[in-house]
Amino acid sequence: MGDGPHAVLLNNLGGTTPLEMSILAKALMHSAIADRFAWVIGPAALMTSLDMRGFSVSVLPLSPGDEAALTMPVGPAVWPQAVLVQKARISPLPERLAARRATASAHPERRAFLLKCCETLIAAEADLNALDTKSGDGDTGSTLAGAARALINALDHLPLGNLAALYAAIGLELSQTMGGSSGVLLAIFFSAAGDGAVKGEAIVAALNRGLDRIKQVGGANEGDRTMIDALAPALAVLPKGLDDAANAARVGADATALITKAKAGRAAYVPEANLRGNNDPGAEAVARLFEGIVAFS
Repeated sequence: MGDGPHAVLLNNLGGTTPLEMSILAKALMHSAIADRFAWVIGPAALMTSLDMRGFSVSVLPLSPGDEAALTMPVGPAVWPQAVLVQKARISPLPERLAARRATASAHPERRAFLLKCCETLIAAEADLNALDTKSGDGDTGSTLAGAARALINALDHLPLGNLAALYAAIGLELSQTMGGSSGVLLAIFFSAAGDGAVKGEAIVAALNRGLDRIKQVGGANEGDRTMIDALAPALAVLPKGLDDAANAARVGADATALITKAKAGRAAYVPEANLRGNNDPGAEAVARLFEGIVAFS
């Protein structure tokens, strides 16, 4: 292909998923020849059959008048408009929407505690991923470990000396570094716990406030095969001590292996045979976290 401007058409032959077509588009726009593309058409199913696997890429060198023709309105509703290739413009958030980080403060004991929690989740990454291949997309361990690594890097910038502010700061950190619905729910959990701490609630009461909030937002309860099956019983007995909480979390996590019909999350779409005998990865993560805390303390 020549050095002049080109138009590129990305055609889905039928059975390729939108996600895969988006990956193709991104690969082309970051390839060695990306600077030659002036216009892109698609990804779309243009020449296709219902379930034909694959895609096609067509490149057209642009001559005078081609751009006007490509961007001209047409009758068929399924024909995508040609899109000009250009870099995205990044604008800073308005001041009122920018995240406000609390002032960092020291607390050696809380720092050591958080570090151990993060290390526990990182160590469980491979096992949790393996469990998640049975009931999800195999990334629970990586998602939690990635958030744990980010939290470790942020330790020196957290308000460790102020528990209420620390909950809120952890929630903010997770919302920015942890993907998927689990990241959103855990961010909500810690933010709600922070609200409780601000109101003077004790640690267990504040954590239960967080649990109630994720039940409300996520719509899951005990018995639905989620992390709540381990977290709820652990918090219920936490006033008795960490050993009791860890035991309750383990019992709750192991009980999810007997739940063959999930009512929330990706596991709700997974066949019963895949779930039977396998702990829910979120519940297992909670159990391992409590067990790690007990070993540390």
